[in-house]
Amino acid sequence: MSSELGRKSPSELKAQAKMNLAQADQTETYVSITEKNWRALIQSQQTQIDMLSTMMNTMETLATWSDLSDMQQEQLDKLTSQAEETQQTLTEFQDLLQKQAQQIQTATSTSMETFQSQAGKASENFSQQLYSAEQTTKRSLKRMIWVSLIPTILLIIWELIRHIWLLN
Repeated sequence: MSSELGRKSPSELKAQAKMNLAQADQTETYVSITEKNWRALIQSQQTQIDMLSTMMNTMETLATWSDLSDMQQEQLDKLTSQAEETQQTLTEFQDLLQKQAQQIQTATSTSMETFQSQAGKASENFSQQLYSAEQTTKRSLKRMIWVSLIPTILLIIWELIRHIWLLN
């Protein structure tokens, strides 16, 4: 640039003209939005807003961590109380078994004493009493077997109920 008059020199003018032509020669694409496109864009935004509203409403109905924890605690309390009841029933059942075993032992002792007192007699009365004692013992044993199976059956039923409960 010529500092004297503030004018540009011819070589500077040529360089600027070349630069202007180079910029003019570059083509650029542009985007045009029609009314149809604009409406579709607005409808798309409205649809997204509706989806977000639906999601927000759904999130309010989902169980929270606290709700799940409370439900789990309730189930645990129920299972604990049922386990305690089962333990109490089992204890009562064991006490009953012990009483019956003592009764059977007493009955067996009595039968043995009767047998010993009548050992000298080889009569029909002796044979009938011996047969009666054997039948009593067999019935008692059968009863004891069934009575001893009851806790196992109760435990199996309890486990089935608990398993079915946990699946629900």
